Parts: sequence; structure tokens; C-alpha cells
Amino acid sequence: MFWRLLCVAQFYSLLAIYTYLGLTPHPENSVPVFNDLLMHFIGYCVAALSISFARPIWPLWQRAAFLIIYSIAIEIGQHFNPPRTFSGIDILANGSGVLLGLALVVLLEKTISPFAKLLYWKTKAKK
Repeated sequence: MFWRLLCVAQFYSLLAIYTYLGLTPHPENSVPVFNDLLMHFIGYCVAALSISFARPIWPLWQRAAFLIIYSIAIEIGQHFNPPRTFSGIDILANGSGVLLGLALVVLLEKTISPFAKLLYWKTKAKK
């Protein structure tokens, strides 16, 4: 029970951090910016892993849809928050990160038995 609660809490904490960084006027004051698109890609790859632990019984398409819609919502919010701007390239990087992260989850689930057990621990889904 504690494990599942921890997985859900870490996912929603990650969303809170991403929302703050996505909507703050100057995120570079909180986090150093190296390569914006790479940070989007890696961030959403991590989000895909995170949502898979928080919501392992959701089908892959639901996890992907949730994160991509969330990504688009953040970009729309940036449009109304100068000096931030809406960027389709950021959405593409985010979506690519989501797809790679979910593909990685599937690969690890099928090849590493302890990963699958940890992913589905304390759920009524497959183990």
C-alpha cells in the first residue's frame, strides 16, 4: 500500500514541479537551462516512467494521451504568460519523450522480471 501511495505522490509532485517550471516567467532562475529541447525530451521521458509507476493499469495510450494533453495545456498557458511563448517544437519534443519513455517501460517490463513485479506491485494487474 505504501509503495503505491509513494508512486502516485511522486508522479503528482513531478506534475507540480513541471507546472511551476512551465508557467513561471523565468524558469532559468530555478533550474539551469542547457538545451531546451533536450530538457523537454528527457523531462517527458521521465514523466512517462513516472506515470507508469503511478498508474500501471492504465493502458499505454491513456498514459500517453494524459501526458501529451498536459504538455499542450502547459504550452497554451505559456502563451498567456509573457515572456513565455507557445511552441509546437516543444510539444513535439515532449511527445517524443513520452513515446520513448513508454517504449522503455514496455521493454523493461518484458525483459526484466523484477521491473514488472515492481511496476505492478500491489495492483490487481498482471505481474
